[in-house]
Amino acid sequence: MNANSPRGYLLDTNILSAFAPNKPALSLEFTAWLRAHSDRLFVPCIAIAELDQGVSKLRRAGSTVRAEQLTDWLEGLINHYAQRILPLDAASSRLAGRLADQAIAAGQYPGLADTVIAALAQQAGLIVLTGNIRHFTALGVECINPFEQLPDV
Repeated sequence: MNANSPRGYLLDTNILSAFAPNKPALSLEFTAWLRAHSDRLFVPCIAIAELDQGVSKLRRAGSTVRAEQLTDWLEGLINHYAQRILPLDAASSRLAGRLADQAIAAGQYPGLADTVIAALAQQAGLIVLTGNIRHFTALGVECINPFEQLPDV
């Protein structure tokens, strides 16, 4: 990795959820890219909250078998990325506040989760991998949709 290469990639919640059991298979190219770059992939703490919220909603709706299946998957994801789950600290929180204000001033309302993900990525020097590019454009963070085009490095 040269000095101009990104340190790594921050996985948006929609990318993580694509790994969940019983989801359509990811392309072979994307799967190979993920394996080859797994040590450079990071997870934002708020994505864990969003995923757990989805599991809780299933459980509340009575889909206990699916909820348990996803709980096991989520535990495995947390264990796999344990050292690469980025926490929301004071510096990232303050950056998120500034990014949100800039987006709102431009007439965009990105929401807390995406704002936190953008701030964590910017603070850590990471590129966001997301299927929702438009959610991050107003936040001024570099992002790539790996479902459409894999990152170069």
